Amino acid sequence: AAWVREYEELEKGFTTTLVAKELAKPRVTRVLHRGEYNQPTGDPLQPGVISVANPLPRNAPPNRLGLAQWITSPENPLTSRVLVNRIWQRVFGDALVRTPEDFGLQGEQPTHPELLDYLASRVLAHNWSLKSVIREIALSRTFQLSSEHNEEAQAVDPENTLLWRAHRLRKSPEALRDTVLHASGRLDLTPVGSTVAYLGDQATAVGANKNRRRTDYACRTVYLPVIRNDLPEVLDVFDFADPHVATGGRPETLVPAQQLYLLNSEFMMAESIRTAERIMNDQLDPEGRVRRMYGLILNRPPDSAELADMTEWIRQTAEQIKEPSEAAGAKGDDTVDRVTQAWALACQALFASSEFQIAD
Repeated sequence: AAWVREYEELEKGFTTTLVAKELAKPRVTRVLHRGEYNQPTGDPLQPGVISVANPLPRNAPPNRLGLAQWITSPENPLTSRVLVNRIWQRVFGDALVRTPEDFGLQGEQPTHPELLDYLASRVLAHNWSLKSVIREIALSRTFQLSSEHNEEAQAVDPENTLLWRAHRLRKSPEALRDTVLHASGRLDLTPVGSTVAYLGDQATAVGANKNRRRTDYACRTVYLPVIRNDLPEVLDVFDFADPHVATGGRPETLVPAQQLYLLNSEFMMAESIRTAERIMNDQLDPEGRVRRMYGLILNRPPDSAELADMTEWIRQTAEQIKEPSEAAGAKGDDTVDRVTQAWALACQALFASSEFQIAD
């Protein structure tokens, strides 16, 4: 129809966004018998919050603005506690309430209730400033503890509930992929638009998905497409949150598939080669290149034993490789010489190390 074509042409000139809008006159709401829409019962219901919670603040309008005022009211103790519990979980790995999505009767009790209350009061005192609370946590003695093992403390508190040491934190899949791209020099920090626009409706349509999502971007991992039934491999392997449901914490597993990804995936092999080429472009001697490699990947210099062993291993490996090989992910007839291959294998070994994956 002509009007459809006219609308499509008009639509190209602006961006549409779906937003909620208050009705001029709210609909009448009643309790529905057994949830049947055509069986309303009783008198009309007035806007409000669930009866077991605190009422709306005084003079709060009975709409979404009033609900927002109720959520952020100092008289509502739940919001600030949930917020600081999530902050603590992000900083330390374990939350004070270890069921962050459930503060009810079915959830766990806080391990440090006084601390939870104190942090909740601090976030209110600083007008909901997250930075101020994170700063106070980061300046605490607890945050500055090492993860060093202690036999006596381990016997009393094997799960570290009392925080006698720091938790060892594994990199999230986002941080892991971003760090690999940063080491190879390819990470693009420029914000990007949609990485799924080219898929149209096919990504979620019924039937065979012939137009599969791409992940070969150099952007930050936060911009990768998250399609419920087709997660990017790095997210799927390294315990990304289940996109089908809301979750308060990601699972934590150590399974062979994770190491196999680091050793065999095309992405890891290609970025290891790029990291090796980046190192070799620096006009350094072999030991200087090893120092550069450790700095890029592990963010520290090698000790004397590591320096000697890695330098010798790379020399021997380069001699054992007989001929150039095709680069993983390369286009056309691109090949990688023997020396670069040896340095790429060394880079990949560091990427697959426990030290790279886990913050100690």
